[in-house]
Amino acid sequence: MEENNKVIIILGTTAAGKTKIAVRLAKRFNGEIISADSRQVYRGMDVGSGKDLKEYAGVRYHLIDCASPKRDFSVARWQMMANQEIKNILKRGKVPVICGGTGLYISAITEGYLLPPAGNNKIIRSRLSKKTLDELLRELKRVDFKTYAHIDRHNRRRVQRALEIYYQTGKPKSALVGKSKPNFDFLKIGVAFPQEVLVKRISKRLRTRLEKEAMIQEVKKLRQSGVSWKRLEAFGLEYRFIARYLQGKTTYQEMYESLEKAIKDFSKRQMTWFKRDKSVIWENDYSKIVILVNNFLK
Repeated sequence: MEENNKVIIILGTTAAGKTKIAVRLAKRFNGEIISADSRQVYRGMDVGSGKDLKEYAGVRYHLIDCASPKRDFSVARWQMMANQEIKNILKRGKVPVICGGTGLYISAITEGYLLPPAGNNKIIRSRLSKKTLDELLRELKRVDFKTYAHIDRHNRRRVQRALEIYYQTGKPKSALVGKSKPNFDFLKIGVAFPQEVLVKRISKRLRTRLEKEAMIQEVKKLRQSGVSWKRLEAFGLEYRFIARYLQGKTTYQEMYESLEKAIKDFSKRQMTWFKRDKSVIWENDYSKIVILVNNFLK
């Protein structure tokens, strides 16, 4: 490995305070931030995805607002762009700080996934788009059980993408994804709160976003810009439940309660993913995180 190859990763569940810690570290250690969030890549999805750009306070960031919400953005594309950003940051003599809660993105970059190329067979995509998520899951279970066993079954985009790969290549995604050890040295720090604290943080943040940060208006603007209801619902969580509310499919109270539960359930799935990685160092105390990073960068 090259000497100048060290990358810091701050990961954790939604509402864990990852961004604040990443920004403080970037300021202290002359770093730049790379977002590892599958929804922050999209322009116009600011409140619902928790971009919190004001928190960056002059720290340079990457892979935020780099794609249209009308177009798919694959894990393979994020991985390619993240690899390039890491190299660019290192060339500038700075420290890359990856920050996010999309476990698949973080695994793709740290484990060096060799991902199948993104196809664009409109006939296959159109056929699969007409099916319900349950129908897609049954189909995936039949043709690619290995992928089915570990995929996020609440994420329609990823389930459909796995099926598209199968029908475009004739091979299951699980047989096409290999690994190649990356040329970077990663320090993975996990930020987490006890479950009872996290659920309170989630509830407080959701109420703030709905009542003070115009999250419903954000979804309206996305719809007015040409993003379909179906596409909005496919983004999940805030965008799914608010889109249903705006279509008159549910009341405000039903939307709020369902969304709150969905976010809490999502945080549990995030933690399940991250806990599988035994190389993650779990630490909430910023002063201790600074010591970890300082020792790592020596």
